[in-house]
Amino acid sequence: MRSVMVAPIQYDEAKLRETQPYKSTVAFLRKVIRQSVMAVLEGEPGVGKTFGALSFAQRHGIPFITVIERVALEKAPSRFFRTMVAELVGTQPPSLWDALEALELWARNGGSPRALFLDEAQWLTGKALDVFRRLHDMTGATIVFIGHEGELSKLFARYPQARDRVAMRFVVPPLTLQDIQSLHPELPDQLAREVFDLTQGNFRRLQRLMSHLSAYAKVRNKPVSELTSQEVRLAMEHLLLTW
Repeated sequence: MRSVMVAPIQYDEAKLRETQPYKSTVAFLRKVIRQSVMAVLEGEPGVGKTFGALSFAQRHGIPFITVIERVALEKAPSRFFRTMVAELVGTQPPSLWDALEALELWARNGGSPRALFLDEAQWLTGKALDVFRRLHDMTGATIVFIGHEGELSKLFARYPQARDRVAMRFVVPPLTLQDIQSLHPELPDQLAREVFDLTQGNFRRLQRLMSHLSAYAKVRNKPVSELTSQEVRLAMEHLLLTW
């Protein structure tokens, strides 16, 4: 099975927006924006938190910044903030201090504070985290930190000043069995339950498993709906070896 070429399954965004993780993420972000607070959006890798937050950000014109890994940020904080400000205002400041000043001016937005989403926020350093804490304190900007469940909590635990500013926190839930049945109506009920149990509702696992099953079924010249539970479990075992 490992020799089968697998093409990733692409999902209709309209269907993804009907899933529980997306709906609950959007509901949380709406509350955050209304209250103009610092907030944390967490979830295990592959649960769909980035999709939900990015979709919301794009619909509402909110900048969505992906944080580089901590080692790079520690070595070049100036580059990170200058590049980030360039994305926000279109011009890269010459120095770190110019970048921080420009960031504050952008956040104030003529007296109407803006919002900023930071993905992979578990990579932030203490100094970078303090910059965003001060930005919120000084301008009232809404800042949402998006990252891995547990890792983001550990980060904030080390920096109480920033932790105490976090007013709202939400952990993105996994897909429900109904979500999987909606995304894959071709699956018989028993097979859908098997897929749900194996993936635990994790979207990334679901995508990889269903892509693998589609390729597996195609080689055997039969539809996915006719695969047995044993074949599904065997596919999952092989996928786990590569995760």
